[in-house]
Amino acid sequence: MSDALYRRLAQHLQSSGVQVGDPLPTEAELGAQLEVGRQRIREALSVLEAFGIVVARQGARRVWLGIRAADFATRWVGFVTDRDVATRELLEVRHALETSLLPTVIPRLTVEDLARLRALSEEMVQRAVRGESFAEQDEQFHRGLLAPMQNAVVDEFLHSFWAVFSSAKGENVEEDPAIAAMHGRIIEAIEAGDARRAVHELDAHFYGVRNRYPDIAFGVPGGFAV
Repeated sequence: MSDALYRRLAQHLQSSGVQVGDPLPTEAELGAQLEVGRQRIREALSVLEAFGIVVARQGARRVWLGIRAADFATRWVGFVTDRDVATRELLEVRHALETSLLPTVIPRLTVEDLARLRALSEEMVQRAVRGESFAEQDEQFHRGLLAPMQNAVVDEFLHSFWAVFSSAKGENVEEDPAIAAMHGRIIEAIEAGDARRAVHELDAHFYGVRNRYPDIAFGVPGGFAV
């Protein structure tokens, strides 16, 4: 019953249209809305606080922080023994996911989508040449590449990868203009109508990622060599 209540409460708050940063209704108001006692509402809110979905403020109402896979992933990586292993394993899943979904996505990409992705790929090269991080543009590119699927689970997984990668690696990144330039070749293949070459270029990009993160032991037996 307690498990069911905290899920009901989270779903109720989401359906009410609450936005990130909004104060929640009082415990009494929530109890009346869900027809349960204040003590049970308080217990359910405590569970949501533990998950980081809401935050308590002394002398004020709790605030809604939202439900994002990236937040849960960032907390998870803080508990793993070897963050490099966790990061590598997430990258292996990303590799398989993106290369398998790309043929489905390509026909849905509009001219505007491709123009935006090309602009991001060019910005990545420019930043890499200057020795600046292009992680933000990299995330926007890969999430934008699969955005036409309109699949919230896929998008949240991709977002969670960069959240974990940032948490695990910090600023210890060796920027490589050659790796950045691979994004442009993916777009060139898509614009040429060559889906097989686009998948090949995306696959090559993942194999090249290890050049950006040489301290992560990619290529372990049984895994992708990326």
